[in-house]
Amino acid sequence: MAGEDLEMSRLFLGSAYTFGAFGGLALGLYGVFLVPAGPRPGGVLLSVGVAVAMIGNTGLAVLARWLTGTRLGAVIPLAGWVPIVLWLAAARPEGDLLLQAKAAGYLFMVLGALAPVVVAMIGLPPRGLSAVPLPGPRNQ
Repeated sequence: MAGEDLEMSRLFLGSAYTFGAFGGLALGLYGVFLVPAGPRPGGVLLSVGVAVAMIGNTGLAVLARWLTGTRLGAVIPLAGWVPIVLWLAAARPEGDLLLQAKAAGYLFMVLGALAPVVVAMIGLPPRGLSAVPLPGPRNQ
């Protein structure tokens, strides 16, 4: 019976990591296409893509950390986000470019990559190698 519980938790943990990676991939894909979109008060672009990177990557990292209970869970969305963003940011031979070298593009990449790292660094995870045991007598 205990072996079944362990397998179930491994399945759940694997599903949580997979969800985080594919969620990061989806946020990167949508974010790159939304970087040039947004309101322009005073002629300054307030990029929807940058908001997706900040809010979406932070929210996904918090959710993945909560589901997995580890710091790795918080940064696993980057496993899907970084490759798709870098691939879509590369110029093609025809000259097509989805993520332009402008302030909004740089903010999208920097803030999108930093958000999960900041989530991973804040607080102690409930489990994993970096979890610090509470002081006091141990229950054995």
